[in-house]
Amino acid sequence: MKLKIFIIVMFLSTVGFAQDNNTQNLISQASLMQISVTIGGEFITNGTFPASSTERVDQFVTRVYNTARGVMLSGIKNDAALVQFREKYEKYAERNIVLKHADGTKQIIDLAKFRLSGNFKNNPYLKNGDILIFPPLDLERNFVAVSGAVNKNVKFQFVEGDNLQTALFFARGLNKAFNNLTKAEIVRITKDGTSTEKIIVNLNDNFPLQRGDRVRVLFDENFRKDYKVLVIGEVRTPGWVPITPVNTTLKDVITEAGGFTSNASLKFAQLIRKYDDQLSLRKKATLENLKGYPLTPEEKEKLLNSRTLEYLRMYRTANLRLEDTLMFNIDNSLRLLDYSPNLDFRKLDSSKSVEANFLVRNGDVIIVPRKEEYIYVWGGVKNPGYYQYSPDKTAKDYIQEAGGFSEIAYGESDLYLIKGKTRDWVSIGEISIPITGVDIHFQSDYKIEPGDFIYAKKNQPVGFDFFLRRTSAIVGIIGGVATTILLLLQLKIK
Repeated sequence: MKLKIFIIVMFLSTVGFAQDNNTQNLISQASLMQISVTIGGEFITNGTFPASSTERVDQFVTRVYNTARGVMLSGIKNDAALVQFREKYEKYAERNIVLKHADGTKQIIDLAKFRLSGNFKNNPYLKNGDILIFPPLDLERNFVAVSGAVNKNVKFQFVEGDNLQTALFFARGLNKAFNNLTKAEIVRITKDGTSTEKIIVNLNDNFPLQRGDRVRVLFDENFRKDYKVLVIGEVRTPGWVPITPVNTTLKDVITEAGGFTSNASLKFAQLIRKYDDQLSLRKKATLENLKGYPLTPEEKEKLLNSRTLEYLRMYRTANLRLEDTLMFNIDNSLRLLDYSPNLDFRKLDSSKSVEANFLVRNGDVIIVPRKEEYIYVWGGVKNPGYYQYSPDKTAKDYIQEAGGFSEIAYGESDLYLIKGKTRDWVSIGEISIPITGVDIHFQSDYKIEPGDFIYAKKNQPVGFDFFLRRTSAIVGIIGGVATTILLLLQLKIK
């Protein structure tokens, strides 16, 4: 009996294994079966391409597009050609695509809907001899825009038959952060462009849309957002501090962060204001230079226009000599890059001070550094570096600790005190280093504080050719003056 059961089990297993193999073979053969599909209309490339009988429209279109795009990009050699390529080929119509079959029947394919919903009705299998016709994509005129209390503001390709529910679908639905959403406003421009019509509809309606409609889901502002400020450095509880959007002060934030530690340097503490859009673009432009992250053509144009416009405005009525413009450009660039307010954190204890009542904004960063009891000495000294601060030390003492002046400081030079926080330069002495020794004439009205810099200005070494050129220039000037005088004397004699 056991033997019979064993034989039956083995027989069934063998049959099942054979069926599985046959199924796999059929699938493999089907996947290897090549068919031909044609692409026409406004696509990156037109022609007839091989496809698999198990390939759907989206897979085929994506494969052909990426292949053609890669080939075309490899042949682009300059930015102008790249911009032109992006304008013409970066996007293609994903809706209202006509799929014609060899038997004369056809379907309208909506890949945009498939990619959001996963409904394979809009992504059928391809058949041999199929033709895909892509319509033109014109998002300047043939569009619907959606904004307001939706999950994503969007501008999508309009297709006849679209309604309010289509618009909400492409906007990823209503944003649940807003309560009591019931109405949408549809702004429709007249054909002559002279006026607009505003239509208020219920959100549940299947209100038919027209080409160029702008849909806005109406809402009351919800201020329950993640407003916060980052505090780092010498506070007892560093990290993100939640704030309100309108009335949280700098003192409130420091209190929430546990207050300052005993090592906090309030003098050098600062608040860095969140970058605006223009500064974000400048930051990205810097990354483009450093790491090759490219700005889009639109971002480049926006950045160039904003920077150029600001400089032109500043120069329009400026009474500047040509030699003044270099320093002015430095100051103007700093103004554009630095949005941080000038605050003295040592005044936070005074309830009436500007600092205590200063209102922070979402995204601000507060940096409280550690006390540094050092002075940095550099420039024309032998051993530049940090040296221990002492209120009894003078600039001469720090220079001596740095090993004295280096050979590059020979001649006549200046000594500067650069203030640690403001980077303000204060001339504190004149250096004369003749062959006989070092002579320093110090001013007496300066004060060195922790975190300051002492800079000995360098004199670049010059060779014989420098003096030769200077002597030649002087001789040329003298010769020209002498020639002019002789000519005047000759005229006077005559």
